[in-house]
Amino acid sequence: MAQRPVFRNLAELSSIHLRQAVEIFAASFYEPLSFISPQVEVIADILEHSFIPEHHFVALLNGNVVGVMSFSTATGRSHQFSREQLIAKLGLFRGSIVFFRLRGVLGHPLELTDYQCYIDSVATDTAFRGAGISTELQRYVLRKLPYREFLLEVAETNFKAIRMYEELGFVVGERKLQRSFWKPAYEGGKIALKKTMKTRTQTESN
Repeated sequence: MAQRPVFRNLAELSSIHLRQAVEIFAASFYEPLSFISPQVEVIADILEHSFIPEHHFVALLNGNVVGVMSFSTATGRSHQFSREQLIAKLGLFRGSIVFFRLRGVLGHPLELTDYQCYIDSVATDTAFRGAGISTELQRYVLRKLPYREFLLEVAETNFKAIRMYEELGFVVGERKLQRSFWKPAYEGGKIALKKTMKTRTQTESN
């Protein structure tokens, strides 16, 4: 990859960039989201309203989003789902099912302190996978955000992701028996990881 990506908070960008981020998210997590629709575009239509731009950072190449990272804090989640909007798009029965399923994974409050940040998900455009964009995006966010602890969970069988997070300074913690929403058919459990940041000045975190 000759050109280096640029990283921005999604709240700084346009509705076009938001849509690009949503489509990358929908395509990357198509398997667990396919209960909404077999079509990625439809999934993106359903999910777009839920994205809280301030809680997403993206990687840009030539002005287009090629990677997106979602995070939650003590003040809110990365997604907020409207049952009314989902019912309007999918009908009462399906809309309600989708609402409760998605809210249970990405919408319910997390028990975080003011100094903790939880990484909900990281996704890369299929055309740019393997180029290190996810790693660089997360490296940027770890420097940018002022939190002292970063937390996440990953499937215990996702050895590539575990190695990546260890290279970023995360420490493997407890194993959880329940399966993850993202790859429910292939994993037996999840592993919690945590990175504790050294004290930084405001200049260093910008």
